[in-house]
Amino acid sequence: MRQPYLIVAVVLAVAAPTCASAAQRSSPASCREAVNGLVSLLDGKMENSALYRETFGVVVKTCGPATDAAPPAPLQLQPDRAACHDLAVAMTGLIEGDKMNSAGFVKARTVFAQRCAPR
Repeated sequence: MRQPYLIVAVVLAVAAPTCASAAQRSSPASCREAVNGLVSLLDGKMENSALYRETFGVVVKTCGPATDAAPPAPLQLQPDRAACHDLAVAMTGLIEGDKMNSAGFVKARTVFAQRCAPR
């Protein structure tokens, strides 16, 4: 079994230099690893951890094209772990399909950010 902590620690180490500047964006490889880290954290029921918050921030702030902040989603008391998992897997598919800089990825990232934000 893969250890989510180890996976995400590596992801953050790779992605951290890209977080230094808002103008810099993460590479597809870094984003794929970060999104896969989110999937592992969701599978491990660790979406309320500091690690999830950090990885979520890396994905939402540095993966794909920079866009204006999305309008807040309607208040959702309990994020649906299965839906968040599926959204993260969809983002991975878009990255692997070389569509990270597409409008489809921005939409998937925005929906994920709205519905799956850490508490």
